[in-house]
Amino acid sequence: MNASRSPLVRQYSRRLVAEILLKGEPISRADLARTTGLSKQTMSEVIGELESGGWVRPVGVTTGGPGRNAVTFEIAAGAAFSLGVDLGGTKVSAALANLLGEIVAETTERTDPRGGRHVLDQLHRLALRLAAERGIDAARIGSVVVGSPGVLDRASGAIALVPNIGGLSEIDVVATLSGLFQRPVAIENDVNLAMLGEAWQGRARGCENAAFLSLGTGTGLGLIVNGKLVRGATGAAGEISYLPVGPELRSAQALAVGAFELEVGSHAIVRRFRAKGGEGAETVRDVFARLEVGDPVSAAVLDETAQSLSLAIAALCSILDPEMIVMGGSIGMRPELLARLAAELPRVFARPVVVVPSALGNRAGLVGALSSAVSTLHNQLFGMAGLPGEIALPDVSIARAAE
Repeated sequence: MNASRSPLVRQYSRRLVAEILLKGEPISRADLARTTGLSKQTMSEVIGELESGGWVRPVGVTTGGPGRNAVTFEIAAGAAFSLGVDLGGTKVSAALANLLGEIVAETTERTDPRGGRHVLDQLHRLALRLAAERGIDAARIGSVVVGSPGVLDRASGAIALVPNIGGLSEIDVVATLSGLFQRPVAIENDVNLAMLGEAWQGRARGCENAAFLSLGTGTGLGLIVNGKLVRGATGAAGEISYLPVGPELRSAQALAVGAFELEVGSHAIVRRFRAKGGEGAETVRDVFARLEVGDPVSAAVLDETAQSLSLAIAALCSILDPEMIVMGGSIGMRPELLARLAAELPRVFARPVVVVPSALGNRAGLVGALSSAVSTLHNQLFGMAGLPGEIALPDVSIARAAE
């Protein structure tokens, strides 16, 4: 069938070709036709359309084989860019990726302490600066995803429960950023994005069902079920802080902050250390330092923390049956805690549980934001409107861009 006769066939053909080209290897029209099963005429039309739009370019000529030499094509990687942002209470990281998903620029700076609109302006300035430093026209940033702690109110566009950043619950963050960038901007929970980052380039690569459990000052959970990020009815899926684990289940603080967070967060660990008579620790980092010199109180505190954590993981595995749980956060990645958790889990859960530390560390959220932004851009350019299914992300390195 001629692709020009049907918009749906043309769209489908365009997607098939784009998916192959996004793998990054130059390929001829004839090889594309053989790989996709499309006719040579259809392939010529699709390549012509993509080339005229600036999305693909000829890069060479095949030689040495039988028959005539053939022109090879590849994605024009610099035709469009995606921006990923990881916004935190103390610092903000941003990165630009090209159309192949390769990071071309990345930076981190202190979050504007004034909060609110000042922070949103800061994100826009960061993007413009990254683009200018690489000689990129900012108008070619076609997709923007921002990761943030807290909960996005999709009706008002405001973000609530954001520690250390004031004013975001009082303004329409989505509309403001979309106005600054002159295109739709997506806001996603930072732990959800960390899960996407690990699924794209980290420990959970290839997993259809996985969890990212972040443990630090607070607690958070990102979930992928059947290959899709789970947000829930109101976007609150993964609010593991409120799991009823620990002695405080009905107090006002437990209802406000979450019983599980009160049991295993950094403040809880320090509080438990002091309650047991421990000395010389003002922060959770100090507690781990005391452990390194053989302090028995620190050891007992981490034993109890692992016990509570194992109960939460057992509940999670009972409900979702993930292939693996990736541990992140300043506490969750600590080998001292992971070793205790590995010993404790078989005592409370019969089936084996794969628990691994994050491969991306503090870049998981940023890589996840990029994965979402790149995926969005690919599907905007080459996807099929109104039909299910997304274009698979390229398998590329997420190394920092060269300075």
